[in-house]
Amino acid sequence: MPPPPLPPLRLALLLYPGCMPAGLFATADLARAANLRAQRAVVTTCWAGVDLQPVPTWQGPALTPGVALALAQAEVDVVLVPGLWLSSPDGWQAPALQQQLAPAVAALRALPRRTRVWSYCAGVALAAASGRLRGRGATATWWLRAALAQQFGAVHWRFDEPLVEDGPATTAAGANGHLPLMLHALAQRLDATALGDLQSLLMLPRPRTTHPAFAEHDLMAVTDPTLRRALLWVQRSPASALRLPALAEALALSPRTLARRVQVHTGLSAALWMRRIKLRQVGEALRDTSLPLKRIAEDLGFASEAGLHRAFQQATGQTPLAYRLTHG
Repeated sequence: MPPPPLPPLRLALLLYPGCMPAGLFATADLARAANLRAQRAVVTTCWAGVDLQPVPTWQGPALTPGVALALAQAEVDVVLVPGLWLSSPDGWQAPALQQQLAPAVAALRALPRRTRVWSYCAGVALAAASGRLRGRGATATWWLRAALAQQFGAVHWRFDEPLVEDGPATTAAGANGHLPLMLHALAQRLDATALGDLQSLLMLPRPRTTHPAFAEHDLMAVTDPTLRRALLWVQRSPASALRLPALAEALALSPRTLARRVQVHTGLSAALWMRRIKLRQVGEALRDTSLPLKRIAEDLGFASEAGLHRAFQQATGQTPLAYRLTHG
């Protein structure tokens, strides 16, 4: 007998001055679609603010919250903090902006510790400023990595991962970070077929061109929930420490079962699949940063720069430098 469905996830969509509300609307659409597809309440949403006054959004209308966050605490499981428009990496530290966002940061800080906080793109800065990420792993949009790492040193930044869940805090990278956040939540509440329907219809792939060698190794492209967990484990593990038995143990599977599952869903051996995931991270670092290959090899746990150079060229047909010039 299948386990009973989880209770509906009660999600507050946080409005704050200057936020980019497109992700909030898309999240509400995903919640409604999930409920319709499952024929039951999977996710309920409410629009929240520091108070009930209209909130001016970035280049959009002022939106009026339905609930004040302080009064909705008992009725909310998760607060979603959307992205914020910034013109430069250090724009977050502008005194005028800090003053404008101070009430929202204070409201996040006052939430009960059990309340989960999701944030993505530049919205992660608000979660960090509130102290919700202190001592926890987190990610954020790639171009803010230096500014965030400098200002919030108590956060364990993992910028090479698209999604990081650490206790009650979950963060995602990119302006479309609401998509992996919702995928992560809905994977626990929908069967594989229903989730696949939502992925194909509403969860658009990352618009930027990806090298064919890495096209199937994006979190959003993986349909099997076990392999999504495996992908996240591989991303946060050093390349030199990747072993099938260790991954299988982390997933509570036998190595043979896991290897068969990887082969069925990807057409690759488990060892090659893990290696491609790490090399995709290398490709993203080459594309999104100016870090030298030696530093990238060290950060991602490769045994040597020379070994990484050979493996990357074998997988892509390009040297790391040529890849950076083509895709960076």
